[in-house]
Amino acid sequence: MHEVVGFVKDYDAYFSIGLVAFSLILFICVIVQSSRLSRLAQRKSAKLADAGAEELAEAITEQSAMISDLRNKLDEARVRQMELAGAVDNCLQKTNIIRFNAFEDVGGEQSFALSVLDANNTGIIISSLYGRQDSRLYVKNVKNGEGERALSEEEQRAIGARPKKATVA
Repeated sequence: MHEVVGFVKDYDAYFSIGLVAFSLILFICVIVQSSRLSRLAQRKSAKLADAGAEELAEAITEQSAMISDLRNKLDEARVRQMELAGAVDNCLQKTNIIRFNAFEDVGGEQSFALSVLDANNTGIIISSLYGRQDSRLYVKNVKNGEGERALSEEEQRAIGARPKKATVA
């Protein structure tokens, strides 16, 4: 650290001269850009001052047509966005997996219920029941959050529904 401080002290005059030169270069750049901007503003004002009523009306009509065209394109984009939003609702969006022990003599939560649903809670549930002697695989359709066939407690949890309690008659 002392070496760096010593170097700066030894050459401080050169650093000062360099900074002054750099500042002058930046000052000249600012002046050049300022003059260019001023000339551009003068040309624009002169053009508007020299323009007759017909030229101004033509320019306004042209701008109006461009705005109208942009409005039409914006309306088309809104319609397309609404179509795409509707299509997204039908895409598979919600997945969930619930692992459980299907049988008392088998551990390790080898059985599962996998739900794959769209925004309307319509899709399928794939259930696998793993046992020591055999395994079973089931697929059930789900429409609006309800199974077309009776759903087990784990399958209901997989689609995010609360299991229905059995009623005592």
